Amino acid sequence: MFLFFRELLHNIYISICDLYILTKLQKNNPTCKFYGGSKITNSLFGYYNIVFNDVLIDSCIVGDHTYIQKKTTIFNATIGKYCSIASGVSIGPGIHKIDGISTHPIFYLFNTPLIKKYSNKDLFVSSEKTIIGHDVWIGERAILIDGVVVGTGAIIAAGSVVTKNVAPYSVVGGVPAKVLKYRFNEKEIDFLLKSEWWNNSEEWFEKNYHLFTSTTQFFEKK
Repeated sequence: MFLFFRELLHNIYISICDLYILTKLQKNNPTCKFYGGSKITNSLFGYYNIVFNDVLIDSCIVGDHTYIQKKTTIFNATIGKYCSIASGVSIGPGIHKIDGISTHPIFYLFNTPLIKKYSNKDLFVSSEKTIIGHDVWIGERAILIDGVVVGTGAIIAAGSVVTKNVAPYSVVGGVPAKVLKYRFNEKEIDFLLKSEWWNNSEEWFEKNYHLFTSTTQFFEKK
């Protein structure tokens, strides 16, 4: 019975701490919305971000208007503006050493949440920064391995496992993910990348949002 109440009090304490962190995060980012159950540490946000329920984010930078759906986990990543990240996505899940006798981190990491560790220092880099460009759509349950670079405008199909860099405006899918097609031709992709439309002001978007429903209108306007 004692152990039950001790665990209950511990869980209540953790919940209060998480709520305090979210409340402080909301105060520091008044244009953003952070839903309950999310745990966010060592991360910076832009304007108008939404982080839905039960999201875990650590050591990340998130650009303006990017939203992250429930039960997604993101470690050590830089994410651009206007990105759409679906539920259950895993970005930067970590790297294990595979050329030793064991793959267990107890033998080669010191900075780890493991209860016991044998190594007295980190002998291996267990995380590499993942870079995601602007206007990227990542489908449900996709996994992006540490260190990949996802180009602006790319689409990653649901359930895909991304193990290598993704070209701008490509659509990739599968395990491992492969290019299925490109959203635009080379000339149009070059035009879009050079336009850097994602850096326009809020006033510009409010006036010209209708251009985004038609590629013809957009290319003529820009």
